[in-house]
Amino acid sequence: MGKAAGSSNMVQRQNGANTPAERADFEAAMRYRDELLRLGWPDCKAVGVMLGSKPTGAEARASRERSAGRLLGVWAGRDTGYVYPDFQFLDSGAVNPRVAELLDAMANITGLSAAEDKSGWQRVFWLYQPRGRLSKQAIALRRAAPEQVRADPARFDKLETAPRTPEDVFPHDPQAVIDLAREDAQAL
Repeated sequence: MGKAAGSSNMVQRQNGANTPAERADFEAAMRYRDELLRLGWPDCKAVGVMLGSKPTGAEARASRERSAGRLLGVWAGRDTGYVYPDFQFLDSGAVNPRVAELLDAMANITGLSAAEDKSGWQRVFWLYQPRGRLSKQAIALRRAAPEQVRADPARFDKLETAPRTPEDVFPHDPQAVIDLAREDAQAL
């Protein structure tokens, strides 16, 4: 895959992938990236218009928001430029006001700051990885007082235990995802 179609830090990783396992990991990441791109995320112009800019200044508006850390964009190649995962937008088209806080928390995880992840893909991979700590049961148990759990353990046993992705949870429970990012940063 050429540099125009991928992100610069992924190409650098490919160049450093010397073992068959490293090459396989890189190829799997590229396949997953392509799968995510097929979700049809909006480009700079569409995002700028959603944020209220006129079409002539829309791309610059989206770029400013991304550069300021208020919006996450991922490099989709020279022909497309940056695209913006849709989990960060409200139904109205506005940016969820907690996105900047999430990106700030993620910046404390090794490799996930904007300076380290210029293409945005490492942050997106983190956001689209299912996590057990985001299951409905895990979130409820973390928020409950110990006496609540002891008083009614069956209430928590009934909750779903399936791992969920941060991007899936963020629109309706941004604090859970921000807390996860902070926990991940402390764990490293």
